[in-house]
Amino acid sequence: MGMLQRLSHDLRAGWVTLRHGTAKAATRALEEGELLRYRLELRKVDQQLDDLQADIGERTIELHDRGEATERILSDSEVARMMQQIRLLQDERTKLLLEMNDITVEE
Repeated sequence: MGMLQRLSHDLRAGWVTLRHGTAKAATRALEEGELLRYRLELRKVDQQLDDLQADIGERTIELHDRGEATERILSDSEVARMMQQIRLLQDERTKLLLEMNDITVEE
């Protein structure tokens, strides 16, 4: 009888270990999926930042070529609007990085 109880106990312990390992693997897969989603969103934000920076450069060159004064270029409403968008995207980028860090720290 002792051997049968031991075998039963070992089977239960093995089952618990298997369930724990499966749960851990599933959790890790979810974390990786979440990180991938954040990386894709980060790439999108980075591309938007690059595009806006290029647009600002084009706009300032255009104004400069027209002979506008430096003060006029710096106070241009279009440049100011794009700068505000850049600030918002930079904030969003920082938030994404912090959220990604939270996922990787929890491991």
